Amino acid sequence: QPRLTGPNVFGVRPGSPFLFTVTAIVRPHGVVLVRNAAPADRTPVATVASSAPPSQEFAVTDTFDGVPFRYQIKLAATRRGYRIYRITYPSPMVTPVAQNNTVPADYYLPDGIGRESEPRPAVICLHILGGNFELVRILCASLASRGIPAVMFKLPYYGERAMPGGERAMARDVGRFAEAMGQAFLDVRRTFDMLAARPEVDPGRIGIAGISLGGIVSASAAGGEPRLHRAALLLAGGDLLSIIHQARETDELSRTLRNLPDAQRVAIEGAILAADPLTRAPGLRQRALAGKVLMVNATEDEVVPPAATRKLAAALGMTGRVEWLEGLGHYTAMARLPEVVRKTVDFFAADLPDGANRPEVTAPGATGGSPGADPLLQVANLIAQAASMFSSPIDVGGGKHLALHADITDQQGTSHQGELQLTRGADHRFRLQWRVPVLGEAVIGQGKYPWMATPATLFRGTGAGGGPAGSNARDPLAFAKPDDLARVRMVAGALTTLPLAPRILEELIQVDYEPAAGHPSAIHILPRQKANPDDLVRVLLAEDGVTPREITFHLAGLQGRVTIDAWQPRAACSDESFQPPANLAFQDVTRANVYRLFATLFHSALRWAE
Repeated sequence: QPRLTGPNVFGVRPGSPFLFTVTAIVRPHGVVLVRNAAPADRTPVATVASSAPPSQEFAVTDTFDGVPFRYQIKLAATRRGYRIYRITYPSPMVTPVAQNNTVPADYYLPDGIGRESEPRPAVICLHILGGNFELVRILCASLASRGIPAVMFKLPYYGERAMPGGERAMARDVGRFAEAMGQAFLDVRRTFDMLAARPEVDPGRIGIAGISLGGIVSASAAGGEPRLHRAALLLAGGDLLSIIHQARETDELSRTLRNLPDAQRVAIEGAILAADPLTRAPGLRQRALAGKVLMVNATEDEVVPPAATRKLAAALGMTGRVEWLEGLGHYTAMARLPEVVRKTVDFFAADLPDGANRPEVTAPGATGGSPGADPLLQVANLIAQAASMFSSPIDVGGGKHLALHADITDQQGTSHQGELQLTRGADHRFRLQWRVPVLGEAVIGQGKYPWMATPATLFRGTGAGGGPAGSNARDPLAFAKPDDLARVRMVAGALTTLPLAPRILEELIQVDYEPAAGHPSAIHILPRQKANPDDLVRVLLAEDGVTPREITFHLAGLQGRVTIDAWQPRAACSDESFQPPANLAFQDVTRANVYRLFATLFHSALRWAE
């Protein structure tokens, strides 16, 4: 896909439509392009993808309210397997805040579909309460990678639509909040009209998906808009007033609402009730009974309480079909993010035409890493394997082994060396040795008993007394702070399941292979948001095209090399692998005291990493 590097690269006047043919002569060290361009006086620009103008405008006449509108669309970014277009169109509701009256949307369009191909299902995706758009972008990217067009738009008063003072200004204006819920519903219906007018979209197979606030709006919109074919409601529920008064995130909104004069409060509560998913649930119930609604919720959700989820599920007739994330809260549910994204994509992919419902390519770690494999999948696989070295449970007889050393130069030109060796086995057995700046050197482990070695003394946890009451007797982090443990497990859980939805990485990095004879020899990783033009990570692979052997990097002023001496996600570990260093004077202490030392080291490592 050659790209135009300047307005006159083909010798054509800027802004003039043209047709061109390209001959590519492949050389060992690059590609020479021989071009031939000519004016295209009789060919509509819209039919020539390579010469599409920066922005196009289209009319939509078939609308929910009978009011035609126009939308503008222009290419914003190109990704592997899909393109992202920026679309803007007027909101059906006109408010006193001018910028709120234009809906900004990003349209993720898969490659290989168009006017000639069979129309595809499409999905409207809505973002979370906090205004972070990355989660919904991840979902859109994953849908587009599966061949499903997806569009995300910013809800009223978010992003470019915000009032002065941002989201907090709306929290202090509950009337505006209630109005925004109604406007969001109308914006969903207008977005549906826009998608239905697209030639690549099947108007009878347009669905909606949302996370948190987006899930609540999705549930309400799907109940009020019968044309929405499917709905995926993630971390959502009903009884909106109850959610507002219980969640910490809406505490200011709750206080403002409670302090209003009675008449005004009753009026605003009535408006909120009108937008409540429970109010519109009867309109969604038949689709839910037909299996067209997916609900994924967390059993310990502190923002959308499980009781609110159960109320909505009961109203939809799907009490027994909620998919619960056990032991997770609203934010720690991130630990299962790749799994939830994959489940959601599969849910909508059921509507793809025959032959188009293709699962994500298998991760290279499972196939041998052929040159045709997607390098983004291989990076996801490597990240997952690295995280599993430290976190995944290990079956009896199994094990993991990692060894590396590094040389890093900081922004001041100072060189730092470090090394790390980790061996893990079943039943909490491990041996960890490191030498890094700030943390210094240490060797700790657990075989038959926990131990910690200093240069002169070996502390053996052979005495009575394990972890706190209720903890696993051999859990080496029994005394770690629960919040820190939850945070680490959340991140580790998300990383180890990354191959289920590798497109999560798409918005963060660009990945390409550096090929060699018969296999990828290296992977180049470029951050999408570069702190420095030279930022690059290069992962050198072993001859199998899968195992990493060396990582060189230049990131945020740091540069260095990490040499991987051992990378064994599946290793056979004997009892000797977990023994402490020999020939040291030893001191027997209680098991609990050694675990307390482990917890101190764990928290120090977290602070250092931050």
